[in-house]
Amino acid sequence: METHTINAQSDGITPEEFLERVTTVRSALGKENLVGLLAFGDCWRGANITYFTEFRPLDGVSDIANAVLLLGVDSEPVLFVSDQCLAYATSATNFEVRSFRELTDSIRNFSHLHRVGTVGLAGAAYIPASVLDRIHAGLGDLKLEPTMVLAEIKAIKSDAEVHLMRKAAALTDAAMAAIRDALADGRPYSERELALIADRAMLAGGADRTAFDSMVQAGPRSAYNLARPTDRILQPGDLVMTDIGARYRGYVADGGRGFTYGPASDEKMAIVAAAARAVEAGLAAARPGIAAMELNAVIQQALVKSGYEQFSSEARGHGTGHGTGMDPEEEAPWIGPGNKTILQVNMVFTLKSTITVPNVGGLRTERIVRLSSTGVEALDQFPMELHW
Repeated sequence: METHTINAQSDGITPEEFLERVTTVRSALGKENLVGLLAFGDCWRGANITYFTEFRPLDGVSDIANAVLLLGVDSEPVLFVSDQCLAYATSATNFEVRSFRELTDSIRNFSHLHRVGTVGLAGAAYIPASVLDRIHAGLGDLKLEPTMVLAEIKAIKSDAEVHLMRKAAALTDAAMAAIRDALADGRPYSERELALIADRAMLAGGADRTAFDSMVQAGPRSAYNLARPTDRILQPGDLVMTDIGARYRGYVADGGRGFTYGPASDEKMAIVAAAARAVEAGLAAARPGIAAMELNAVIQQALVKSGYEQFSSEARGHGTGHGTGMDPEEEAPWIGPGNKTILQVNMVFTLKSTITVPNVGGLRTERIVRLSSTGVEALDQFPMELHW
């Protein structure tokens, strides 16, 4: 089996770029009439934190899983983490790090300096109530409102970020190649075994870890939009859904692919083709200046015209893409109905189409793209129409 190994010695975000991000965000706060920003991130959705520091919270049921960053329009950032992570966070961060025990008092001091105004909250959709309570306890007369300021800045990637995402995408491609090569030997494989083969390929190639739990669903189970792999053995004629991604130096790839295994029915072959054609339509339409809702409509309409509207969440308005970068799914840009966001050069997002037909099977076809001045650059290269 071919091994894809990446030389990672010089890869990463420089201290200078981290400092530039602080300046950029601080400037944007002023333009939005915000006196400051509170950014929340956790071990699963860490981008609001890792945009400013290499520190990422660790998985757990205590406060080790959480982090909060406070940035004022006229003050330096401060990162708040668990006591258990304080030394590690300090070693990975080029600005002040404090214990969560100091969060409320620090916000209270910030409030005394500013008196009135609004603080933006990034991560409002998933911040725990216990952390939010600590914040509210120190706000005083300041208002706290959700903001998209940070999400919109994160959506436009630097050259260094795109470089890291290309490598994450290459590792994800290698995982799909590992599944293909394993199946070529004709031996029986379970969903769980194929997911493990994909994970091993990414790690052997240089991935930090997987971007999320790898999904492989075969036969009737491929008609589940999202599911974990089981011990079900692939059978000739199965339609197989995979959703696999690598994490590399803090950046990820989110790659969905599906394939037929062995001789397959015309119906299953048609599902694979329809999903690929819908994404291809989006790739052809994507360009700077187009609204996210317009790009969504292209893919959505392609799925409707294919006859799979009732079997596709994207065709029914769920949205046909999302930002990606430090997290598999980032808030911006969301490629979906009603989103008037104008897409800009160097935004990175996925374009996807999912078709799931009960008792038959399904797949999600997803491509990661960077918007260029003339259209799109695909960061992943693995083919979208697969029959093995």
